Amino acid sequence: MTEAPNSEEQEIAVITLESEDGHSYDCEMLDRFVFEENEYALLLKIAEEGAEEELEEEDQTLVIMRFFHRGNDYVFQTIDSDEEFEKVRAFVEEKVESERAAMESGQ
Repeated sequence: MTEAPNSEEQEIAVITLESEDGHSYDCEMLDRFVFEENEYALLLKIAEEGAEEELEEEDQTLVIMRFFHRGNDYVFQTIDSDEEFEKVRAFVEEKVESERAAMESGQ
């Protein structure tokens, strides 16, 4: 989905998000993509720095957010429309399945 950097080691983009209740949490940006003329990011909630343990599997939450550029910053927005979210989720699932099939056929 996203072009990988040329170097062997990819830099991990960590984004700090704030929930509606004011709690901050870190997410790794797994991918970013354009769908229907909007940019979206696929994020994975990660353990807080200094945490003794990795997140339990049920706490490893994938998040899809719309984003745009404001100057040098990224601004992330929740997807409020259920219809938009379902379209984007279906697109992501289709891309994952397509990439999985391509990997399996290449083995």
